[in-house]
Amino acid sequence: MTVDRRRVVGAGLALSAAALASGAEAAETAFRHGVASGEPGADRMLLWTRVTGLGEVDGRWRIATDPAMRQVVGEGRFIALAERDFTVKVMAQGLKPAIDYWYQFEAGGQRSPVGRTRTLPVGRLDHLDLVVACCAMYTMGYFQAYRAIAERPTLDAVLFVGDYIYEYGASNYPGLPTLRPADPPRDTVTLDDYRRRFAQARTDADLQAAHQRAPWICTWDDHEIANDDWMHGAQHHDPAKDGDWEVRKAAAVRAYYEWMPIRDPDPADPYAIQRAVAFGDLATLIVPETRLKARAAQLALPKDLDRLPDQRPDLDGFRRKIADPERRMLGQQQVDWIAGEMRGSVAAGRPWVLLGSATVMADYAYPDMSRWAPASGALKGFFELTKLDLPLLNLDAWSGYAAERQRVFDAIRASGARTVVLSGDSHMAFVNELHDEQGRVAVELSTSTLTGPSLGVVLAMKDAPFGQRVAERNRDIVWCDHLAIGFVAVHVTREAVEASFVSVTDPRVAGSPTPVQRRVRAVAEGKGVSGWTQL
Repeated sequence: MTVDRRRVVGAGLALSAAALASGAEAAETAFRHGVASGEPGADRMLLWTRVTGLGEVDGRWRIATDPAMRQVVGEGRFIALAERDFTVKVMAQGLKPAIDYWYQFEAGGQRSPVGRTRTLPVGRLDHLDLVVACCAMYTMGYFQAYRAIAERPTLDAVLFVGDYIYEYGASNYPGLPTLRPADPPRDTVTLDDYRRRFAQARTDADLQAAHQRAPWICTWDDHEIANDDWMHGAQHHDPAKDGDWEVRKAAAVRAYYEWMPIRDPDPADPYAIQRAVAFGDLATLIVPETRLKARAAQLALPKDLDRLPDQRPDLDGFRRKIADPERRMLGQQQVDWIAGEMRGSVAAGRPWVLLGSATVMADYAYPDMSRWAPASGALKGFFELTKLDLPLLNLDAWSGYAAERQRVFDAIRASGARTVVLSGDSHMAFVNELHDEQGRVAVELSTSTLTGPSLGVVLAMKDAPFGQRVAERNRDIVWCDHLAIGFVAVHVTREAVEASFVSVTDPRVAGSPTPVQRRVRAVAEGKGVSGWTQL
């Protein structure tokens, strides 16, 4: 993202409390980075941990149907290897669908915290509970949002849509000091840099608790590598200082696969992180890769805003650049894959398609903010640009790739998939209804940052009605909160999708409350979906 600066209630809740305690104890043991699960299947689950301080050691893992780990249904051995930064992944197989399982690792006479996971259902499913989260900047706030995720009474899976770490070594937000130091204390460029940044985040007890609560389905956005990355570069990559882009990209991607509960890639297609997950006969979750496989470089203001002979900005020319069909984000192979998964979901009789997206899909322009422009400084010019009717600041999102977005819309219409987009990145919270020239295509829930800073803080707009003006200005935007920090809890039934926007009151104060800020609902309406109503 570009900002101008750069089901279980009883045993599950018992585990949540126990996991927090054991996670804290694990900080001084071989399993100080906790445990995690991912890649959920109806009969399998990927389990993750890291072993610290024991070298290349053999260990054991177990999976059970009870949190006390007495009813073991699977076990095996692993080796923690230096070449993988001592991270461990195992695939537990032969499991049963729609069952809560608990798992644990052991090495060097020490045991890891116990994690809870849940396999995918098969056949009839009447409700599904997900959390959508993104943008966890360790240096800028505490992780109480993760703690709130861990304490949710019902949770089937977490969908993480990117920016699990940030590459910045220091605050990239002028005037906003860091709260916690970064490790390493510089921008991440090398493999060791990225490994250290992941390791730092994973020592946090709240993050560990969120991983121990449910399986995660993950994709990356840009900050796992560098701000506004694309196939062949990034806004926050200077070859003169940071070296070869391909070397840096490969290092970041390798560290990501080591540290995240996600299956290793095919060496012939290392960026194939796209996933499709079927939740029984209720919903299909489709999560494409939007950064490294096909994305063209972002347009940028004012660099790409040409001038007419009279020196007026060529707005029509800029819009043509945005609409250029050659500007890809997914590539045709992924567009075809999305269309096929949507058709398959409809054919299977699932009433919902959930489309995960690392960035906001809604089309929106910014309101005229020039009246709030500072007298000087880096933001002054940006505020002046908001006088223009352009999709400012989100050219890294789908608004900067209009033709590619329309291809997705066409796939939705052609398949008849009742679609809810689940997105993030913007450091704002959105409730959106997505339109093209034919009318409403889908609806969208977009989560804000887990830690901050929110966009409103970055732009020094805490006291301005910016979010309200954004909603008033744009057809796609039903509600926008430019100060929001937190995540979205999504409850899916056969008739409706409901969302609760959970807010962190102050991420810079440890243990800050996390109330529900807004609740909305959209219902199945014929072959489509209604607009949002507030609950």
